[in-house]
Amino acid sequence: MSKPTPIFINARFLDEPLTGVQRWGREFLTALDAMIEDGTIDRERYQFVLLSPTLPAEMPDYRHLQLRVKGMMRSHFWEQFELPRYAKGFLLNLKNTAPVSHRNMMVLIHDLQVFARPETHTGIFNLAYRWIMPRAAKRAKVLTAVSEHTAFEIEKYFEIPRTRTHVLLEGHEHVLRCEANTSIIDKHNLERGGFLLAVSSLNPNKNFAAILRAMKLADVKVPLVIAGGTNPKVFEGDGVDSLPENAIHVGRVVDAELRALYEHALGFVFPSFYEGWGLPPGEAMLLGCPVISSNTTSLPEVCGDAALYCDPADDESIAKQLFRLVEDGPLRQELAALGRARSQQFSWRSVAERVWAAVEPKLGS
Repeated sequence: MSKPTPIFINARFLDEPLTGVQRWGREFLTALDAMIEDGTIDRERYQFVLLSPTLPAEMPDYRHLQLRVKGMMRSHFWEQFELPRYAKGFLLNLKNTAPVSHRNMMVLIHDLQVFARPETHTGIFNLAYRWIMPRAAKRAKVLTAVSEHTAFEIEKYFEIPRTRTHVLLEGHEHVLRCEANTSIIDKHNLERGGFLLAVSSLNPNKNFAAILRAMKLADVKVPLVIAGGTNPKVFEGDGVDSLPENAIHVGRVVDAELRALYEHALGFVFPSFYEGWGLPPGEAMLLGCPVISSNTTSLPEVCGDAALYCDPADDESIAKQLFRLVEDGPLRQELAALGRARSQQFSWRSVAERVWAAVEPKLGS
């Protein structure tokens, strides 16, 4: 009996802080492992090997994905110079970059923010990604993107025909994995169904300061709960002199607390300028939290007809939707029902199936 064909996975993201990109990678691996377990992927024919420069601090318990810690370098240096030596076969790259010398590979592009909005990153970050991404994308045997928007961005910036890119989408059901911890609601004396929710970020692309300005314009009478570790004072000088009296900063939250905030919020506000996908609106919708979203980039793909849309560059547009959401109870009920139905169309299992459908025909070719 012949040995199974090795398929290598660039897994350096497993030891990185959890953001949307790392969430995608971890959820895909979990779904891939399940496909091997249930026989959708023949474990006798294929062997999956995770390659990482370090031992992850919290390594998931995969049944059919073998971890190998290899190399002396770290980050991009490991990926460009050492990873190709260990990945002697097809290589899956799941987070925008890949070793440009390796041709037998899949490359996944989440977004092209370094091209579309370079001001949101440092010069060194932009320089590295702007050099690696187009070269890796053009050399990839299988090119993938998380959204139609990103696929067209690839065509725009890399001059790679849209027809060459496989769109994989994302899932949202990970938010159902933990039980809601409502102690955060009681700790901050929040009224269930009586507050708006937003997540703060230092990244100006998230456009958080616009929510604070729009709250004043809309003159809504419910508090805004700000979840996240960022000190809201960082927004002073960006059109926000201070937090409004009805804004409550709850700091960093764990997944169980975030689920409780989603489930008990009157609505979720997400006026981001640019997203490759946009996990938070999908998470909110799946948990029945009505969403106000930007009308830009990939977000209409995520939200469909299940959100109120605003122009992220127009504070009055955001304020108008805030006022509508707060004042119209039947509208909130309609959006909650539409959101649950919309978000259930996406799953990590279907993402993994799309990856395998794109990759399997290329194995051995």
